[in-house]
Amino acid sequence: MGPGAPAHIFCHQRHSPSVPRNDSTSMNKPPSRPDRLWLALLSTLPAAAAAQAVDIDKVHRLPQVEVVHQAPLPGLDVSVEQYPGNAQMRSDAQIERAGATNLADFLNRSMPSVSAADIQGNPYQIDLSYRGHRLSPLLGSPQGLSVYLDGVRINQPLGDIMDWDLVPEMALADVALIPGTNPLFGLNTLGGALVLGTKSGLTHPGTEVDVSFGSHARKRVEFGHGARWGEGWHAYVAGTWFDENGWRERSPGHLGNLFLKLGRNLGDTSWALSYTHGRSHLTGNGLLNQSLYDMQPNAGYTFHDQTRNRGDLLNFQLTHSITPNDQLSLVAWHRSAHRNGSNGDVSGNWAEWIESCEKPGTAHCTNPAAPGYIRNNAVFNVSQARYSEVGTTLQWTRQAGAHQLALGADLAGSTADYDHYQQEALFDANRVTQTIPGSDLEHEVSLRGRSTRLGLFAADTISLTEHTQLSLSARWNHSRVRNDLGHPAPYERESFTYSKLNPAIGITHAFTPAATGFASLSQGTRMPTALELGCADPAQPCTLPTGLQADPYLQQVVTRTLELGARLRPADGVLLTSALFRSVNSDDIAFMRAGISQAGFFNNIGKTRRQGLELSAHVQRGTWDMRASYSYLDATYQSSGVLFGPLSTAARPNEFHPGTRMAALPRHVFKLSADWRATPTVVVGGDWLAMGSQVVAGNESGSRPKLGTVAGYGLFNARASWQVYPGWKVYARANNLLDKRYVTYATGSEDAFPGGVVVRPGDDMGSSRFVAPGMGRSFTVGMRYEWR
Repeated sequence: MGPGAPAHIFCHQRHSPSVPRNDSTSMNKPPSRPDRLWLALLSTLPAAAAAQAVDIDKVHRLPQVEVVHQAPLPGLDVSVEQYPGNAQMRSDAQIERAGATNLADFLNRSMPSVSAADIQGNPYQIDLSYRGHRLSPLLGSPQGLSVYLDGVRINQPLGDIMDWDLVPEMALADVALIPGTNPLFGLNTLGGALVLGTKSGLTHPGTEVDVSFGSHARKRVEFGHGARWGEGWHAYVAGTWFDENGWRERSPGHLGNLFLKLGRNLGDTSWALSYTHGRSHLTGNGLLNQSLYDMQPNAGYTFHDQTRNRGDLLNFQLTHSITPNDQLSLVAWHRSAHRNGSNGDVSGNWAEWIESCEKPGTAHCTNPAAPGYIRNNAVFNVSQARYSEVGTTLQWTRQAGAHQLALGADLAGSTADYDHYQQEALFDANRVTQTIPGSDLEHEVSLRGRSTRLGLFAADTISLTEHTQLSLSARWNHSRVRNDLGHPAPYERESFTYSKLNPAIGITHAFTPAATGFASLSQGTRMPTALELGCADPAQPCTLPTGLQADPYLQQVVTRTLELGARLRPADGVLLTSALFRSVNSDDIAFMRAGISQAGFFNNIGKTRRQGLELSAHVQRGTWDMRASYSYLDATYQSSGVLFGPLSTAARPNEFHPGTRMAALPRHVFKLSADWRATPTVVVGGDWLAMGSQVVAGNESGSRPKLGTVAGYGLFNARASWQVYPGWKVYARANNLLDKRYVTYATGSEDAFPGGVVVRPGDDMGSSRFVAPGMGRSFTVGMRYEWR
């Protein structure tokens, strides 16, 4: 496999079974204005419209070849039947047919043990959890999944966050979810690794165009074109433009990206160079207090919370076969990103003053002319973050009899610069933040983070017998973080060093040609991020992602995972999978909130445990294609302590003990998807998602019954497509067809706007539940054109 091979685990011959899979790299590019991007995309369409059209649904039904890459780079490959874990793989055809809004939505609908929380209220700012570990775009969220795009780890340097809006979705050829703490995938692989591979001119020749319109003025245009020509040359280009008004109040969003790839296959040597540029402007106004949600589910609490992202990734991949049994793989990359954010927040000084006004004899609360009177109830926050990283990974693999050996190393250096500004403000009658004329935008904090990481790894997959394979691997990580912290000056320097050797062992055994069992035991680590290390002092709580200071040392998180399972093929077209897993985190890290604002600090909280069961079935019989999965998750604390938060007081602390259930993680998840080919040209389908109840964040101890729990819910999505002419397809989709009212996440806090009206001096600022509303019924119609 050349560098064109997806840095992933899935090979799906989409256009021609005779074409070898040879994907490579990817990145995002949008323009400053979405309309200009679309014009640019149209201008790149080649004069291939007269080429012969093909029946794309027939292409989508071509045989699949499933191969698991046991490391981010190709070379250490086994069939999915021989992988000692419940790896999940999907092709671009399956992603397109599912009709999901985007990649995060697809993972939530399709993958077992994945659940989503719409905390920000924007489709590209989704929090995902897999086996109880999070993958989030929000700074401060404890991240537990690593994400790879064509061999490059794309978690952002400052907080290991995931920017969904910078992924070139049209260029994705396949998606894989690798379970457990596989050490070969490096840092932050606690719950698993999300591995994305991109298309190339070799694997996806021809052109695709997809245009859709939907509810809430949602518009999406995607295009991709692949070509190959003499002497092994190939190229691919893809782009996406997305725009919507948003289903939540005052929540528009738009994004664009462009992906370019050029490569050459010379037999023993192949290479590919890709570039991605992405840009977005997203509004996600966050959680909503329960009283306002009951009146208007699509409302916002305060306005506006805006994020403007820009990212670039330049990636070079090379593979070279030294001998028929030896192969070298290389990835070298440079990536950078800019994130600018602004939001209005409740002023902590005003909130404390309101609470003090509940006491008798507070004349300064009723007299606006009194010296202690506070009228500015808001603050306007502006943040700027800049990331950059350069790195390389080199891997040698050798097939030697019963052994498949691999040795490798990766080295990366990154910078993360962060600045936060704040200005006094007022909320108007619509809860929109208005800055005070004449007030200054004050520079509150500055961080200059530098980090390096070095990894050395080795692996051996041994065929003990024709039916039994043993996998051994280990990785040594060495990382150093140096922060220069100021408020904004003078800067104070802190430096931390972490290292750890993480081993893994796995075994698979084919009891019969139709029944395979597997087991694995592995260890992984997560190094504290620059953000967490800069905000770890209980005596000096910081405001996320604002106030940072030189702080106490945090231990790195060490996770050990045990997994047992089986794969059964009782009949043609039927696959049944089961898995039991247990992950234990030592020195887990949590954010402790300290008031009504986002102030708080990070702290090691001892042990946590996530264990559960996965059952899944995939049936392809005749005109039917069906998937079903059930996941059970028991996520609990295994130490004792107090989770600080706005409602955790000395009289009623939010304590946790061994066995206390962790918040925001549904215990039961059931997913069902079915597609029926009613005629040779018409496909009708849908999916049903059922989520169990979950604990409200801030009420893990159960000491505040008023906060209750987050109720479970069920959603039904429907879809239909019609191949009106070879190469032409029209489709319609309905999300949440039954218009179910539901909540995906909840936390407890003090409420400054009960019923949407600001608290007055002397009133009680009581505790309330803040929820993440789920989107109501929506419709999408579109047309897709593909030709060779």
